[in-house]
Amino acid sequence: MKYLAALGIFALVLLPYASAMTVEWHPEHPKKGSVVTVYATLGVNESHNVKLEYCVGTACFYPSMKYENGKWVGNFTMPAESVDITILVDGEPVWNGTITGEEKGNTPSFEIVAIIPAFIATLLIWKRKN
Repeated sequence: MKYLAALGIFALVLLPYASAMTVEWHPEHPKKGSVVTVYATLGVNESHNVKLEYCVGTACFYPSMKYENGKWVGNFTMPAESVDITILVDGEPVWNGTITGEEKGNTPSFEIVAIIPAFIATLLIWKRKN
């Protein structure tokens, strides 16, 4: 019973530090070369130094984020198909994720390669019968 009470007190002490941190970006699946805007709700105000780190391979860039209407906002130009991002507060990473580029649809190349010869063969057979 003592352990359960201690666990409850421990949870109550840590609850204020478990703020609802959300990070989202638009467009959700950007094309290479398009501007990506990142919005972060971090639970820290403008007195902190918040940066957006984005990396392609080993090259990393660190644009600053601005505090607007209760959210931190930063943007960058999508340099590749996939970018790793990290939110840094006073130099410490607090969130990281990956932005993947626009999903490519299935190309009909295989289907066309299979359908065209079948269509030609059907025409040849039909022509021989007539």
